[in-house]
Amino acid sequence: MAHTTSYRQIPPPPHLAEYVRYFWIAEGQDISAPYHFSSVANGCAQLTFHYKGAFVAPGSEQAMPEFYLQGPSSKPTKLVTEESFGILGAALYPYTASLLFKTPGKEVRDQVRPVQEVFGSSLRHLEDQITNSASTDERLALLVHFLTKQLLQDKTPDAALQQLIKAEIDAGQQPDVEKLYEQMHTSRRQFERRFKNLLGFSPREYAKIQRFRYALQQYQQAPEQSFTQLALSSGYYDQAHFNRDFKELSGVTPRTFFADDPQAPGLRI
Repeated sequence: MAHTTSYRQIPPPPHLAEYVRYFWIAEGQDISAPYHFSSVANGCAQLTFHYKGAFVAPGSEQAMPEFYLQGPSSKPTKLVTEESFGILGAALYPYTASLLFKTPGKEVRDQVRPVQEVFGSSLRHLEDQITNSASTDERLALLVHFLTKQLLQDKTPDAALQQLIKAEIDAGQQPDVEKLYEQMHTSRRQFERRFKNLLGFSPREYAKIQRFRYALQQYQQAPEQSFTQLALSSGYYDQAHFNRDFKELSGVTPRTFFADDPQAPGLRI
């Protein structure tokens, strides 16, 4: 029997729109072959809850935590399952990871951290509620309540920089950290310090990752273009530079990444 999968995005309520880009639900039934759940480098963060089924890293026997935060990352990741699954996720703005865990960005970048590490056994009740919920709406309401409680109780420490980063991401344009610097009206040294404290990346590192994400977006909108055209339209000096960054941040070449492989079904975020 062929497996059946579904994926959909849900906008956040207005009071969380500063922190959450969107919520998403992925479900898979009748999984008859290894199903891959993978992500490429991402300047943003992800909060993920596996309410059904278990995923493991290839070559590992240890399942991922049920509820975990993946901070802004310069590394691709891959998980696999061979059973029916259900995932509730929140695509977060990059600064939300450090605000949620109340820790500098450098301590969450390139990290996958169980949410229980921060909130302890008090989170067990929430996890049980989400797992045993009868519907997607119930699960989502529980996650919204959790994020509201954690993110809205304290004053944001660097609201001005957050707003500029959010606006750039929402615009879906090529990253321009030089423009961000000019809008902050501060010294370059102070800007870079504040930026790295909030996101964990230097402005240059962040721009590299976001330019790669921009290239993915451009290809999805116009898949008929050549990789040379894609490289130049995405702000790369040449295709060689594009190929090098692409393999570093996705783990494979552009040709392999965009090839359809019916033998390796999966979800990529």
